[in-house]
Amino acid sequence: MPDHRSYQDPFYGWTIPKAVSLCVQTLKECSSLPFPAIQKFIALSESQILNEQSSTTALDHLTKCTKKYDIAFEKLLIIYNGFVTILRLALKPPAAFLKPDIFKDDLRDLKFSEEIIEEFHNILFGSKRDQLYLTAQESDRPRLSLLKSFDWNLDVTLTTASLSRCVEPLLFFKFQTTGNRTLTFEVPIKKFNELRYNTALLLKEMEEIDGKQTLKLLET
Repeated sequence: MPDHRSYQDPFYGWTIPKAVSLCVQTLKECSSLPFPAIQKFIALSESQILNEQSSTTALDHLTKCTKKYDIAFEKLLIIYNGFVTILRLALKPPAAFLKPDIFKDDLRDLKFSEEIIEEFHNILFGSKRDQLYLTAQESDRPRLSLLKSFDWNLDVTLTTASLSRCVEPLLFFKFQTTGNRTLTFEVPIKKFNELRYNTALLLKEMEEIDGKQTLKLLET
């Protein structure tokens, strides 16, 4: 039977992320760190993905472990960061793309212990599987700024003795987005009316197309 790597990339890609390789290396250096502490790091990583805790909670636990096991805080932080990175990478593709056996093989290639592999397996394929994927996909989704406020004003300049002709009225628009960005522009009345007409025409054509598709579905 062919090895799965002949037709599927590892969940972390073809290049091992630096955060993951440093995590593996640091785990070897911190051999005195007992597995229950590592298990807690992995559980905190899951809570971090699910937004069930603040970053302060994880840092407090790392500080306690530093004092208890006499291990540098920086090393524990590298381990924790590596665990979070693994979960984020595993949750990037759709849930159906990540198979339990293949995931375990990928972690073995990274030289993680069987105990750690089993912990990650239980998280990614356990009762919170769907919740983890939905939360991760939502947090990684590109976001555009939303409209926070909208103002407009009509500027009309009347004919005076100093003007040879009447100036065309202008519409001034001002948008403020949730990213605290302010956008302003002006449009002549004539152009604004053209925009209104074309928008209404487009909406009408969309309704007609939607109606035709509905009839086709009913016919079938």
